[in-house]
Amino acid sequence: MLAASTRQWWAFVLQGILGIVFGVLVLLFPGAALVTLVALFAAWAVISGAGALTQGLREAQHRGNSWPYFLIGVVAIAAGVLAVFVPASTLLALIVFVGAWQLVTGLTEIYVAYRIRREIDNEWLIAAAGLLRAILGLVFLLMPGLGVVVSLVVIAANAFAFGLLAIVTGLRLRTLRDRPSSSAGLRQSPA
Repeated sequence: MLAASTRQWWAFVLQGILGIVFGVLVLLFPGAALVTLVALFAAWAVISGAGALTQGLREAQHRGNSWPYFLIGVVAIAAGVLAVFVPASTLLALIVFVGAWQLVTGLTEIYVAYRIRREIDNEWLIAAAGLLRAILGLVFLLMPGLGVVVSLVVIAANAFAFGLLAIVTGLRLRTLRDRPSSSAGLRQSPA
């Protein structure tokens, strides 16, 4: 597996470069990034809704309980269409949803840290991560505009960090490939 990866080292470097470019573009053109996010959500919702409607038709043919699929399909397609015609409201709804998700997840992590405090060391790290996540969720819920900015910065930072990591990995794989060893840098065990 390592030998195959060392032959494809360039793919890691390319992935890293594209990640960094993507992160920079998100920061330079935040409006385009937001429009793209809403467009992807719209496409996903319409495709998901079409799948649910198809499943509903299958269930109806077999005299099954099809109404839940039809309901899900109609709501999903409506959400996708709404996202196309009212993108600002869709973005706001996505930010509020992410905020609620972060808040609930953070509070749950704090609870878990409390419950396992006698079983593990450094449970405070779990609680601290939960607290930060809960605070981020509150920011998204109480100040959705700031939530949009924070989301873009986090997306860009992730793309940039993972891009750098991919480049470093690719270059490291290249050095393993160029080693004079017959197994592309694999350690040979004594016989």
